Amino acid sequence: MEWSLAGVARSRGRRNVQGSRGFTYRLAAASAAKRTPPRNPKHNQDYWNYTSTQKSTNPPYLRSTKPASGEDAFFATTLDSSEHHVAFGVADGVGGWQDQGIDPSDFSHGLCGLMAGTAYLHSVEESGMLRPQALLQTAYDAVIANPRILAGGSTACLAVLDQDGTMESANLGDSAFLVFGPGKVAYKSEVQTHAFNTPFQMAKVPPKMMAQYAIFGGEGGGKHFSEVPRQAEVVKQRVKHGDVVVVATDGVWDNLSAQDALGIITRVMVEHKYWVNGDKETLLDAAHIAALPTSLSGSKEHEEYLPGLIATAVMREAKAAGLDRRRDGPFAKEVMAKYPGEGWEGGKPDDIAVVVCIAVDGNVKGGAQAAGGGGDEKPLKAKL
Repeated sequence: MEWSLAGVARSRGRRNVQGSRGFTYRLAAASAAKRTPPRNPKHNQDYWNYTSTQKSTNPPYLRSTKPASGEDAFFATTLDSSEHHVAFGVADGVGGWQDQGIDPSDFSHGLCGLMAGTAYLHSVEESGMLRPQALLQTAYDAVIANPRILAGGSTACLAVLDQDGTMESANLGDSAFLVFGPGKVAYKSEVQTHAFNTPFQMAKVPPKMMAQYAIFGGEGGGKHFSEVPRQAEVVKQRVKHGDVVVVATDGVWDNLSAQDALGIITRVMVEHKYWVNGDKETLLDAAHIAALPTSLSGSKEHEEYLPGLIATAVMREAKAAGLDRRRDGPFAKEVMAKYPGEGWEGGKPDDIAVVVCIAVDGNVKGGAQAAGGGGDEKPLKAKL
């Protein structure tokens, strides 16, 4: 599905809500299709960079394409071109639809494209802050109504952040997001599943197929799993200066634990001196984070851009772990615990999509800060 708002982008400038104050965001996405062999990542082929502060972007937002990420999809965008408001997320097409002759990527990529376009056109001043669950609902309704998307299903995990660093997320299924501070996992979302390897999922089931299920039944006594956006888990929390938010499909989390991901991010952050290993704890170089580029142009800037470095590092490690028959990741450990007779060993090859967002507080001047700096507010969960 090709849908571009490039013309809109050329006619709309960046709106600066609070000047240089308040939070802005630096983002990147990386992906790898299951059948794509491991390779050195290239910009605009395996990873894509984005900043909420770029004065003009063409195209105006990031969204995945099928050859690059297979059945997994992603998006990232500002809201109404505001540098202080962003939305981003992933969707994982349910592979079982292939048995029905349906391309699972149609649903997931269509969903992310619609979320990107809808969020980009949302005016915070006119309509208030965009809620991720409402964004998911709008895109889901459009997918259901789209005659070009015949059928399919998908999980989804997305977040919206504002100028105060408030992040609201909506997660339906077994994709997930984690928040990382200096040397720690600050938050990990919970997955939603019916049973092992059977996540909550939105679905588009044609009437003919529904009739066949009613007459002949299917797995689970004819029950066809089909959740809706209002069943997503909604969590609201506050990010801090330098926090790293990672949203990814199960192609990452089936092969990497939260501690694995922390190790990857720590290596990148320490190597590039954004985190400093102190005597007792890891510290954030607040000034270094504050100096992250507000716009990107040349190839060197893209290659050295911190969110892109993290996104590609996570993607590459998940890809390698999925292909390693001697490395038991979270999926393998769960199989061995629940079905010891299966004899599963090693990783789980899968499509991968990951989005990284780094929060930059315009009120922070610099200095080394501990992981707990700025107060530790607990996330608030709600089923809305």
